Amino acid sequence: MRKITGGSLASVMALATLFLGVGAASGAEEVVQNDSIVDFGEAVIVGDFSPGEMAGAVLTSPCDGAIVAIRILWLEGVAGHGESLEQAIHIYDDAGTFPVPGIELELLEGPVMTPGFWNEFSYTDGAQTIPLNVPVSQGQDFIVMLEFYNQTDVGLPEGSPSVVRDNDGWNPGRNVLYGYVPPPWGSGWDWYDFNEESTVWFIAGDLGFRAVIECPGVTGACCDFNGNCTDGVEEVDCQGPFDTWFGEQQCASVTCPDPVGACCNGTGGCLEEQTQTFCEDTLGSIYAGNGTTCASGVCDLGACCSPLGTCEDVIELECDDLGGAFQGAGTECGTTQCPQPEGACCVDQTCVPDQTEENCTGFGGEWVGAFTDCGPPDPCAVPYCGTLLNPAVCRGDASGDGEVTPADVGLVKFWYGSTEQDSLCYYDINCDGSINPADVGLVKFYYGTCDASDPPPCWAEQ
Repeated sequence: MRKITGGSLASVMALATLFLGVGAASGAEEVVQNDSIVDFGEAVIVGDFSPGEMAGAVLTSPCDGAIVAIRILWLEGVAGHGESLEQAIHIYDDAGTFPVPGIELELLEGPVMTPGFWNEFSYTDGAQTIPLNVPVSQGQDFIVMLEFYNQTDVGLPEGSPSVVRDNDGWNPGRNVLYGYVPPPWGSGWDWYDFNEESTVWFIAGDLGFRAVIECPGVTGACCDFNGNCTDGVEEVDCQGPFDTWFGEQQCASVTCPDPVGACCNGTGGCLEEQTQTFCEDTLGSIYAGNGTTCASGVCDLGACCSPLGTCEDVIELECDDLGGAFQGAGTECGTTQCPQPEGACCVDQTCVPDQTEENCTGFGGEWVGAFTDCGPPDPCAVPYCGTLLNPAVCRGDASGDGEVTPADVGLVKFWYGSTEQDSLCYYDINCDGSINPADVGLVKFYYGTCDASDPPPCWAEQ
């Protein structure tokens, strides 16, 4: 590597910054630098570098934050050079062994340098999907180095692009070179102080390397629209509707405003910013919810279709309470056709599922009811017991002769334990699904009575 100690630029371009993927930050962004470069005319190109050599600067974080971007000024001595793909940008911790750095904190491979600009790099990958974010603490020194991939020749006639320095002196212990300096001038490949005046690699200035540090903004207590409080929130993150920010305060020391929202009278009227207590208890109206506004139309009337297919003009909140489907603010039942419920339809003892009442009766059927189905049990089937030739007339009439006598006791006892449908229809007097002594007791209880208006329970229920 050979040094360039001075000289003017062959072509001075307008001051510009090439931002590569700058993102918005919630806190304050601060640029840290050693150089005093304001105009490109104050900059001096530094060279010549060989592949694998590095140049960089020691920078200091002003806060407990994160490095989110690196800026490197890249100028050319002769205009017309294109973009240059270099090896890498390294960010090292400063281990206090200047110029030798500490551990590497981040690596940005393949930076593309464009002549005439402050080139900014805020992603760690070429696809620009992984933002640069290196945590640093207040007062922490770190070292930013550019590793060269291309040979530079900044002298005429080549005038190739390279890093630059200012020309008004330097800050000691802040500019770093990693390169090959042969003995006796150096120790081969090694780390060097770029401002060591007695050496062949000396430069009289600070390198144009900068870092963007995202510093946390002022935090405080944030009360949301529900009156809930959160500590440690920046003002920019407490900007929602009805949010209240108390800068540099804790939730324990603030009183959040009572939540407010729209108040509906149920006929289309609306009042803004009312508390739930005042709306419901004092006005006897409907509270639309914390943070709601009249402008949202929350109190506007609309058609509400119930599950049974009926319609009522109410506000959406009332419709929800009724379990209905709100058709939209401004709709009316007079012009709204609500979906009708479906159910089973009996047509000549055949069950047809999923029919509206209108469809069923229009086809000559008998609608079983809303939300019914075809079973099992089949609602359209004729009860089996109802088809018996000699059904029981009354409770205890096991023989079906219209009287309850000891003969009925004998029949019940005969059918003990039977599970046949026809026997159960006659002899399961208490309808418990089996024929047993309990049924005999009931027959004896009904001796001498037979009221046709008091049918056997099983037969009646079939």
